[in-house]
Amino acid sequence: MMRISIYTLAVSALLSSCWSGETSSFAMVKNNDELKAMVVKDQAMRSSAKDVDLEATDKVHRDRVFELLAAGRIQTNEDKLNAALILQHMALIYCNDKLKSVSPENYLLAYQLSKSAFEAGDERAAYFVATTYDRYLLYTQGYQKYGTQRIFDEQTGAEMLAPIDSGTTDAERRMYSVPAFDSLLRQYTMQPFKPQGS
Repeated sequence: MMRISIYTLAVSALLSSCWSGETSSFAMVKNNDELKAMVVKDQAMRSSAKDVDLEATDKVHRDRVFELLAAGRIQTNEDKLNAALILQHMALIYCNDKLKSVSPENYLLAYQLSKSAFEAGDERAAYFVATTYDRYLLYTQGYQKYGTQRIFDEQTGAEMLAPIDSGTTDAERRMYSVPAFDSLLRQYTMQPFKPQGS
């Protein structure tokens, strides 16, 4: 219940900052240095050769992002992308032989933050819009829309594309800097789609 309340506050803060109409004040808002520092630590942990407990630090970072959102301290496009990067690092668990996210709503919030930055003209956000939405779909529905997510085949150990929605056009992919469908299939094989529950 506490997580839902914090999530609701965070979304409300994001929407009010996006739709306030005070665009002139955003030009003078400084990027959030605390978020930048969290991203630097996040990336350093992931590139380290040391055995690091990622989830312990990731959880601290995610909780802090929610606090910053609720306080209205995530305002610039860079802030939104930094927050989205942190939010999409979630613990995964097996449930009925399927890999699931502990909190898939964080991917959806990361998607909203990325999309807000993209719609404000930040081209750096394009691929992240597709990535965060694909990740949300993958861990809730078992497929992706654009083709940014790869998984490991349990039988062969080979990396392959998670199932991709056949209704997504290459024009939609291009909008978010994702390669065309045929190009994706030249790089990786795609896992067949299995509906949820099967």
